[in-house]
Parts: sequence; structure tokens; C-alpha cells
Amino acid sequence: MGKIREFIKKLTPHGIIMRRNTNTFLQDYDRWKAAGGSITFDKTCRFDSYVTIDGFGSSGSSAVMDLLREYDGCTVWATKPSFTDVGEDVSGLGEMDLMRLHGGLLYLEKMMEDDATVNVFWSDAAVKAFISLAFYSDQYKFQPELRPLFYGFFERIVDQRLTSDQLLMGAYLNPFSSLKDMFYLKRMTKSEYQQLCREFLYTLFNRLFPNAKGGCLVLDHIFDDCGLDMQRFQPYLPGVKRIKVRRDIRGVYIDAVKNNHRWLAHDTTEDFLKWERFSYRDHSDENPTYHTVKFEELVSNYDYEVSRIEAYLDLKPEQHTRKGTMLKPEISCKNIRIWERYPQLAKELEEIRNAEPELCYTN
Repeated sequence: MGKIREFIKKLTPHGIIMRRNTNTFLQDYDRWKAAGGSITFDKTCRFDSYVTIDGFGSSGSSAVMDLLREYDGCTVWATKPSFTDVGEDVSGLGEMDLMRLHGGLLYLEKMMEDDATVNVFWSDAAVKAFISLAFYSDQYKFQPELRPLFYGFFERIVDQRLTSDQLLMGAYLNPFSSLKDMFYLKRMTKSEYQQLCREFLYTLFNRLFPNAKGGCLVLDHIFDDCGLDMQRFQPYLPGVKRIKVRRDIRGVYIDAVKNNHRWLAHDTTEDFLKWERFSYRDHSDENPTYHTVKFEELVSNYDYEVSRIEAYLDLKPEQHTRKGTMLKPEISCKNIRIWERYPQLAKELEEIRNAEPELCYTN
């Protein structure tokens, strides 16, 4: 009877979809290992410094990414081609999810912090979460030459793997899971784990940008929504800096409504305000551990805001050799005060302004 059910499932549209999207990470890893695959992680990185650019959802962080593309000595990890002095094209890299998402490096860190969190159930689920995140990452999907990095990290965090043709554990995670094996995380101290992650990241960056010779690597949302304590992130990328880009939330609301961004609550103004309050729950423009940029100010008070960013990142004005080629204030200014073009939403916008005047700072 079980074989009949399995056969029927394979014939159904859902079964067809699941086969097409089957996670083959373990099969890929096994083939690599059988072929004698091995990898040594780098102890040093080609880059001298790092900065992550974070936003609050449709808040204009891409404007800062565009600005930094114009500088010699800055290499940008982003979704558009990066015109830098090392001549790299990193189109398709997207946001840096390997740190911040479920199954990412910061998530796995929690498994190393306390004996109470390392039981067989959580351990197995954590490894499977990493496998899923790695397999569906852009780096794994679109750049096969990087896959050995993921295999190397996987085998360094797994102490034991019990192979099976049946789902041994975690069916509730995904009833159609192709990850039927069971895993035990390797025990290591938090500092040992952070060193492993640091070397993994160094190797990833070095492989992506083999021609880099120092300078600053600009990362897209690597720590986004993982807290604002920058000391927590230093063991992973020593000296990393952070720029938080904010925007008058009335502009964010218009973007959400106009484009129907389902990931940004906007069905009611109450929903939207709850989302924004959560996003800004710990943020302060005066926090010295990161640098805050207001999108509107960057566009309308360009020279001053650019000088502040240069000072924060230790960039020299003469490095700005492609000024105006990527960030064009005369075009970006069209995204300021956009709520004035939507009189039909005047009631909702007034509710937002009255509820959160500090987040509606544009006069």
C-alpha cells in the first residue's frame, strides 16, 4: 500500500513540483566527496575592511549601494553590476542571506551557546535548515564553483550523519522533505565556531573576488534585523561597519500600497504602524556603533551627506572617480515626498503622521 501511495504522489501535480524542486544538496555532497573532494578555508581575506548597508524595508538603502559603486577601492556585493577598481561583475548576488536567515551562520551560533539548546531534535533541525538555506542560495544555484565551500562547512559542523531511505526525524518540518538522514551537530565552543565562520566567509569573498587587492567590501543587508549590537558581529568580520538607511515612513507606505508589497504590512494603517514600530524598535540616529543616513537628506543635501559617509568609511574624495554614474540625485529626487501625489490616501497618511511624527520627519 505504501508503494502505491508513493506512486500516486509522484503522478500528481504536487509530486511533479516537489521532484522538480527536490533538495539535492546531500547527493551533490556525496558525489563531491566520492570524487575525492576536499577544501581548505582561507585564514585571511583579500579585503581590508567591510561595511554592511541595511534598510528598514523600501527605505532607500540601494541609493547608498549605488553611491559606493562610484568609489575606487569599494567592491559592492549587490544585485547590479559593480563597477570597481577590481573590475568584478557581481550581478545576481543579491542580499547576503547566509548570515541572517533561518539556518544561517548566526542561527547556528545559538546551537553553540548553551548545552540546553543542543539536543538531538534541535541539532537535526539546525543542520537541515542550513542545508536548505545553502541549497537555495544564489551562490549555490548560480555559481557551482562555490559549492565546495558549502560542502566543507557542512562537514565541519556535522559530527554524525545517519543515512536512511525513510524520514527518521523532523517530518513536521516538511512532510515532503527529501532530507531523510539524521544529523548530530559537532560540539565546539562559540569562539571555535565563529573562527570557522570567519574562515568560511573569507574563502567565499576571496573566491568571488579573486582580483581584489585590499579596499572595502560593501555587503547588502548581511546583518539586517539581527540586532544592532555591532560587537556581536565583530568575530565574524573584524572591524565591520554598518550604515542604516531610513526614509520618511509615509514614502514607505506609498511604495507598499502602490506595489502591493506583501512582505510589508499595509492592509490597514494600524498594520503598517505596527510593522514600522517593530522595525525601528531599537534604532537610534545617535547610536555611535553604526552610521545613519536619511534617504531624503542624501538626495537633497548630497555633498554634505556624501562627506559624512566618506568620513565614516575612511574614504577620500579623490576616490570618488565615477561620481554621478550610479546615484543620480536629479533622478532620485522624484522619490521624495511621493505621498503628496496621492490625495486619495490623505486620511491614512495623516493617521500615520499623527501616530509617529518622529518617523515622518520630512517637512
